[in-house]
Amino acid sequence: MKNQMNMECPICKSKNLVQIHDRVWSVPDTKVFRCNHCFVGFLSPMMEKEEEKKFYAAYNDHTKKRGVTLTTDPLELHRISMGDASKRWKQLKDFFIRDGKMLEIGSSTGAFLELCSQKCDCVCVEPDSANRKFASQFSVSQYEYLEDVPDLGAFDVICLFHVFEHIRNPFDFLKKCNLLLNAGGMILIEVPHIEDPLLSIYDLDSYKDFYFQPMHHYIYSENSLKYIFESQGFYEVDILFHQRYGLDNHLAWLKNGKPGGDLKFQELFGDAAEYCQALVKAKKTDTITYIAKKK
Repeated sequence: MKNQMNMECPICKSKNLVQIHDRVWSVPDTKVFRCNHCFVGFLSPMMEKEEEKKFYAAYNDHTKKRGVTLTTDPLELHRISMGDASKRWKQLKDFFIRDGKMLEIGSSTGAFLELCSQKCDCVCVEPDSANRKFASQFSVSQYEYLEDVPDLGAFDVICLFHVFEHIRNPFDFLKKCNLLLNAGGMILIEVPHIEDPLLSIYDLDSYKDFYFQPMHHYIYSENSLKYIFESQGFYEVDILFHQRYGLDNHLAWLKNGKPGGDLKFQELFGDAAEYCQALVKAKKTDTITYIAKKK
């Protein structure tokens, strides 16, 4: 791993950087760096803005290419998404106010909105038109972009699930969120974690080839999230480390070097909760949830 003295971290401006991978999924000319000061990971160069716009306007094409879905039908994606949405709702439901107003940015088909709408008035931002239309059955208003949302100071909670890493300029983004939140409003984000064990413990190149994607501008750490949010007038309420994939998944990656799992490992180790608990204790998880409140 070679130090990059002619670059600076886009988050904290440190020049103490190291290259951790020399390619990303589907774009071999993009490199991945990590800042040794705030411990954020980032891509260079980043996806162009026009390319981004086209990508998000047809997001279900991407889920099909990645093997998440077999089709581009929003209903299929919605059914698949409900499992993760249910786990998030169980974990986070106490942060949502009864009869309050919430905004989900990057709602996809609205799996989380379907659950949250039983408690709150929900509004969503979703650039994919088919997914946005599907999510309309769970939300009172829908917008294509964050800039389209007019209700300054209207929301009790803003949430993003595996969306914040897609944001090109997180500082400007949080400024807008700050304006949309009422006094004491909260923002909840769930993001991939730079301390993912297949990266930070196993250092698996085949996993890196799949994991780093051109639309994920950043891979966040606890330190980098604190730095960004505090700079934009938020203070930390809680930070949660959780491991979405278990020992069976990791053994399959080590054996096969590709996604898809392994039935034998699933039979033997699918219930190995102690493994995930140990990773949470060590803060070496694939996912991190950051909860902050507007000052």
